[in-house]
Amino acid sequence: MTVSRLHSTTHAILALASLLAAPLACTSDDTATSETASGSESSASASATQSTSASSGASASDSDATSASGSASESASGSTSATSETSGGTSGSSTSGDATSSSSGGVSVTDGSSGTSGTSDTTGTTGNACDQMQQCGDPGWSYAWIANSSEHTVSKIDTRDVVEVARYQTRPDGSGNPSRTSVSIDGRAVAVANRFGGLTKIWANKEDCTDKNNNGVIDTSNGPGNVLPFANDECIAWHNPFSDFTVQRPVAWTSGVYNEETCMYEDQKIWTLTGDSGSPGQCGQTGIWVHRVNGDTGEIEDTVHIPHNVLPCTIGNIEWGLGPYGAAVDPQNNLWFYVWAQGKIARVDAQTLNYEVFGGGSYGITVDSKGRVWDDVPRRFDYQTKTWSQPIGNIPGNGGSGVAEDLQGRIWSATTGGVGWVDMDTMVVGDIVPLPGNYLYRGIGVDVDGYIWAVQLGGTAAYKIDPDTYETWFVDGLNGPYTYSDMTGGQIAKVLCPQ
Repeated sequence: MTVSRLHSTTHAILALASLLAAPLACTSDDTATSETASGSESSASASATQSTSASSGASASDSDATSASGSASESASGSTSATSETSGGTSGSSTSGDATSSSSGGVSVTDGSSGTSGTSDTTGTTGNACDQMQQCGDPGWSYAWIANSSEHTVSKIDTRDVVEVARYQTRPDGSGNPSRTSVSIDGRAVAVANRFGGLTKIWANKEDCTDKNNNGVIDTSNGPGNVLPFANDECIAWHNPFSDFTVQRPVAWTSGVYNEETCMYEDQKIWTLTGDSGSPGQCGQTGIWVHRVNGDTGEIEDTVHIPHNVLPCTIGNIEWGLGPYGAAVDPQNNLWFYVWAQGKIARVDAQTLNYEVFGGGSYGITVDSKGRVWDDVPRRFDYQTKTWSQPIGNIPGNGGSGVAEDLQGRIWSATTGGVGWVDMDTMVVGDIVPLPGNYLYRGIGVDVDGYIWAVQLGGTAAYKIDPDTYETWFVDGLNGPYTYSDMTGGQIAKVLCPQ
């Protein structure tokens, strides 16, 4: 594990100028290792030698299919030319979902325990004496949860110290190929989705973990070199195998309800999406399933099936696909998601479970604090007007990435040679921040302190970026990192935490 400060603030401008001037090799979608028909997503775990200048890095190959995502980035919403408002291809079909309520679907839950429920957090707290920062802001800790797809684990990174503090298996069989992670609004837990099926909840703090073997201590990982067997790590709260399905990527917490008496969120749910009839990691021509899961137990409470003729899980007329790709919630806890290679996004109403499908969308997806949906171009979809707004200026795409809003009203995504942002209201492109190596920084997130996080695809590092000075730090030692969802909890906090 290496933690390095890359450059001082006084030299930031010079370093940025130097990197911008350097020629960068283009990363063709064709060079990415895509998912094969057998469903095995290969990932080049390129060993990147990191020096104090971190100016070099190995070329990367994709652990998820990038080639089709590139073709899908120019979707039915029209071109990415610098126009302030476009509406092409945004007419959506509104359909009542085939909803199944309170059904577990025969899916067993390995461990339904919700831990000690953080009882120590409520000691001596009554009435409306809750600390506003604990409800809506800094809970006292900040972690980024990054999936190591290649070794079927997830890393827990302290975003303030920029150090990996734990690593966990994400499925009982030590497999699963995890990708997306989602952090709860209170920061207490992460939900990890495995591409090959299965959803796992992990507690962030030992106070919430359960002493299952009654030995008087919490047995859990304390670093990247200490990965315990799945059943032995007492901070793994539960696992739902979703054994009836062959692919599972998106995952997104809802806020739940804040209890002013206990100063805790209750009734938190998790949205996740699946497909079936395919090889592991893929889906067939049977449509898409949307599930709402109990955050305490992992049981499926609601399921909506979207038929193949409404929103295919596959690629065009091909018999297989990768299905739903990313997901996020809006201020009403409604689910928004993008389907790979379809050029479509969809919305599921949290109250009625009805769904709507709209043209447009690219690889990543998020919702901003004003309830507007974004893809990773980045461009903005307004649900009220059913129109897309394009970025004004040049922010070249780079094969698909995450997308996230910072604390200053800017939307960040990956771009050629690093990351960049646009103003979320004016759509004007801002700065490009170069990062080391010829990598696509697929994972993009914003932590609770407002720092930007960018995760290398095919590399071994995750970078922390100061949003004001663009000073950077990094944590190394990851293994096939991929995550580009709400890996820090920053998105849900911005959108759902009361202002």
